[in-house]
Amino acid sequence: MPKLTLKIENMMCENCVAKVTAALDVDGVKDLKVREGRATLSYDPAVTSEEELVGRCVDAGYPAKAKKGLF
Repeated sequence: MPKLTLKIENMMCENCVAKVTAALDVDGVKDLKVREGRATLSYDPAVTSEEELVGRCVDAGYPAKAKKGLF
């Protein structure tokens, strides 16, 4: 499974972390960790994509950029 780090803007509090966690907790995502300003995860490209995961953050109100590896 590919590993992915998302740099997420506007996460200011625990509520924000909870919203981003809920947005990214979908089929095909494993080892999800959301902290201040970033999310790290592994995903199954047969089930979801980098673009879909970034879009889920944006739809939840948090602009995100994907990068393989770490920021």
